[in-house]
Amino acid sequence: MKRFAAALVAALVVSGCAGEAGQGTASAPTQTSEPRATTIVIEEPAAAATALDTEEYRENFEFVWATVNQEFYDPTFGGVDWGSAHERYLPKVGAVDSDEAFVNLLNEMLFELGVSHLFVVPPDVDFIDPTLTTEGELGIQVRRLDGEWVISAVHPDTPAAHAGLQPGYLLDSIDGQAVTDIAASAYPLPPLHEQGVRSGQILAVEEFLYGEPGADITLGYRDAADETRQTTLTFQHRGPSAELIPGFPPVFTTLKMMRLDGGVEYIGFDPFAPSLVTPILQTIEAIGDAPGLILDVRGNHGGDSTVGKQIIDSLVSERALIWTWRTKDGTGNTYTNPSATSYEGPVVVLVDVVSGSAAEAFAAGLQAMGRAVIAGERTSGRLLGGEIAQLPIGAVMIYPASQPIMADGFIVEGSGVIPDLPVAVQRSDLLAGTDPILRAAIDYLQSSSP
Repeated sequence: MKRFAAALVAALVVSGCAGEAGQGTASAPTQTSEPRATTIVIEEPAAAATALDTEEYRENFEFVWATVNQEFYDPTFGGVDWGSAHERYLPKVGAVDSDEAFVNLLNEMLFELGVSHLFVVPPDVDFIDPTLTTEGELGIQVRRLDGEWVISAVHPDTPAAHAGLQPGYLLDSIDGQAVTDIAASAYPLPPLHEQGVRSGQILAVEEFLYGEPGADITLGYRDAADETRQTTLTFQHRGPSAELIPGFPPVFTTLKMMRLDGGVEYIGFDPFAPSLVTPILQTIEAIGDAPGLILDVRGNHGGDSTVGKQIIDSLVSERALIWTWRTKDGTGNTYTNPSATSYEGPVVVLVDVVSGSAAEAFAAGLQAMGRAVIAGERTSGRLLGGEIAQLPIGAVMIYPASQPIMADGFIVEGSGVIPDLPVAVQRSDLLAGTDPILRAAIDYLQSSSP
């Protein structure tokens, strides 16, 4: 198996639903009564891996296998013979010679179930997502379009913008390392369909675009004429930051709100952080009879699912089911608490392959309720309710204890959110300075206006 690269990213939804979801808080590594989400990165250990004796590895192996056996949300294990997996992998424990090799063996067994939110994080690693928590940024985003690594966005007043980088340019290398090699190092987390693999590779590459403020990094790229160029940029400070989940490092948030032509309101944000609730809800309350609302969660890493629920509450006038959470022992439901000043106009949610976890739950929940139209590209389909467990070895295990099901019965896990208005972005669109997904949303809202 591949080594644990610094780009191993997974969206985690922590859930302990039983009956109707409550309004609890979350802290790692405890369980909670409210579905929540965050994003986790597994980084390469700073020191060389050490080895325990075989008996200690066996103890940890039994802990991992038994936890899944007792807590996995699907009592049929998706048709996988979990008992047979125990008998096949236990003899291999005696052959491992390091903690890293042992974790790889555990994950090889866990990945046989083919679901997200199920893996072991090696001990002594950074349990964070650097794309959310690293203080320095360059101000660019990348996407893989038609097999090419394309700069998809350049934010104003950032090092990338000052250097003249533009959307549509091709990113070839980062500090001398080929972007294709960085993408290939992405640890392959299930589900391993096309959009799942591609989203993991994008996150792997984007991690390299954040660093220590004041540090320099050299990018190799090709411009609009495909001329090969190189530029050295200095990471600048990001801001603001806020707590996502108690016990985790603070994350840097983004929030963009503006009134578009024709009076359509636009709100784009990342991640689903509690600090963003008030300004988002205040904006929605203030738009009154605007002809439409666009909520942009493209590239949104996920976050606190109660944030998504509060936004949904501001868009409905009647109590309705949002999600049903399936567990091994039964189901629990999450319903809306309608706002007294809800916005009742048409809503479009923008998604892409990097929209993760809580962003998928939010978009699919609104879609299934018939409250919003989804525009963009199919998401990665990594949406399960996970829990966190500490292994005796010191490693951390993520395991799915529940599965969210949308109000219409749709399951996002393994499938992804399927847009009502599918839009494929081309490099030529970016070079022309257009946003075809946003344009599709605006066109839809204009055609829906009386």
